[in-house]
Amino acid sequence: MKKIIIVGIFLLSLCFNGYAEVGESVSIVQLIANPNQYDGDKVIITGFLNMEFEGNGIYLHKDDYIYSIYKNGLWCNINIVEYAKFNKKYIVIEGIFDAKSKGHKGIWSGTIKEISRVWEPIKGKE
Repeated sequence: MKKIIIVGIFLLSLCFNGYAEVGESVSIVQLIANPNQYDGDKVIITGFLNMEFEGNGIYLHKDDYIYSIYKNGLWCNINIVEYAKFNKKYIVIEGIFDAKSKGHKGIWSGTIKEISRVWEPIKGKE
């Protein structure tokens, strides 16, 4: 009986080893307005992604990218090859928020690093 319990606990622990922490869904506005509250947290945000040399960022709106309003965006430490299909699109991204790192030339409102997932949001309206 003791062996069955030990084996059961072992098998149960294997199930939880693959468990990944899911980030908190927040807006870019929340991160910009309260950076210290989320510093070091795993977050999920939605925004417009641009990937280019010295310009990888996620913006609140596409117009923020067009008009280079970097303070309305976050620097992204992102693999541009792996995530190339998401360039210049609205996306949802999960990663760690770093309030102290301001990206290239320190012009951003923070950084999203250790990116674990990227996907396109479901369109609600056309």
